[in-house]
Amino acid sequence: MKIKKSKETGIGYRDIFRQKEYCKVIAASLINRFGDSIDAVAYTWVIYEITGNAAWSAIIFGLNNLPSVLVAAFAGAWVEGRKKKNVMIATDLLRAICVAFVASAYLMGFLEVWMLVITTLTISTAEAFRGPANTALTPLVLDREYYEYGMSLQSTLSSAVQLIGIAAAGGIVALIGTAGAIYIDVATFILSAGIILTVGVKEEHIAKERFDVKEYAGTLKEGIRYVAHNKVILYITGIGLFLNMALVPFNSLQAPLTDEILGGGAEVLSLFGIVVTLGMMLGSFTFPMLQKRIAERIILFLTGLGIGIFYIGLIVFEPVYGNRWLMCISVVVFGGILGYTVALGSALVSVEFVKQTEKAYLARAGSIFSAVSAAAMPVTSFLVSGVVVYTGIAPLFIGGGVLGLIAGIGTLMNRILDEGQAKGSVSREENGNNGKR
Repeated sequence: MKIKKSKETGIGYRDIFRQKEYCKVIAASLINRFGDSIDAVAYTWVIYEITGNAAWSAIIFGLNNLPSVLVAAFAGAWVEGRKKKNVMIATDLLRAICVAFVASAYLMGFLEVWMLVITTLTISTAEAFRGPANTALTPLVLDREYYEYGMSLQSTLSSAVQLIGIAAAGGIVALIGTAGAIYIDVATFILSAGIILTVGVKEEHIAKERFDVKEYAGTLKEGIRYVAHNKVILYITGIGLFLNMALVPFNSLQAPLTDEILGGGAEVLSLFGIVVTLGMMLGSFTFPMLQKRIAERIILFLTGLGIGIFYIGLIVFEPVYGNRWLMCISVVVFGGILGYTVALGSALVSVEFVKQTEKAYLARAGSIFSAVSAAAMPVTSFLVSGVVVYTGIAPLFIGGGVLGLIAGIGTLMNRILDEGQAKGSVSREENGNNGKR
């Protein structure tokens, strides 16, 4: 297959492979992603086996996302004045130690819930530091003119590797057991650290000024005020919050859902991962074409409708799950619908947020948007953990589906985005006229 190049610069994906140090960073990232994809299935199953309680699955899922809310913003500031390579290597090795402990404790039969809680928080905190370090390392190993192609290549390969890992996870668990699958994740962390160690990069020491808490708080407050007084941005942030909340019951209760409702095992978790990922890839790919043909509020309605169909459909079709083929078909259909429609909503939120936010406030508003969206996951996880104890999975999923349908209908009737588009068009027209004078 011939690789196309940019008409403007003559740069193509083939040129990225000549950026040897950046290719090492990509390789480490892909190895990490592969291990995480396998671990996501195995670890989910371990949590459910150890606790035997759907509520604990939701609690630990929430704890896994907690550092993203509490640590990420400060981790980025801390990483700036440090050697990024060292941070990445240290966090990879720390995660390897934690995951190895979980696998060994599980294999030897002494793994307890409190151990899972501590290791989950430690691993997630390490990831909160590694992410900013990886981002800050990129300009040091990739020439500026290659940014677009380099980052696109990494994103594309990352999705492909994730899909392969999820697809392979069920077979790996069946072949070498749950602990064996987790040990593979340990090996990927160690290998990733080894690759980063070989990256040749000059990191000049940065004399970093002391972190000013008052200045940070003032900037953050101004950003919050901007978001709160812009109803279009506030609405988009609310949609992003809803999408993250809507996925929590499924993400946090996959193992008990698979066992108690579908009557399957780790291979069904893998199947869910595959079809949801494929659906999201298809949704992201078709979004630009759909946006040209239908209104934004209709896309959001389709997202709410898809969420409703997924949660309600999985429970309504429970009587047919005695037949394994019908159960797998149901997983493919409903998982695909969820992935596709959520990808449409997520793409719309991302695009509209950038379009509707003034450039001067984009960084601050973006950090608020990310924090609010991330906060939705642990908060909703803890709520789900409490509700599922009293209702069980089926009523909880039916309730989630009904809320999805209500939200979809609400967005269909709401014209806030239409107003935002109209204001944006007027603003662009005025700027154009001012430029002609």
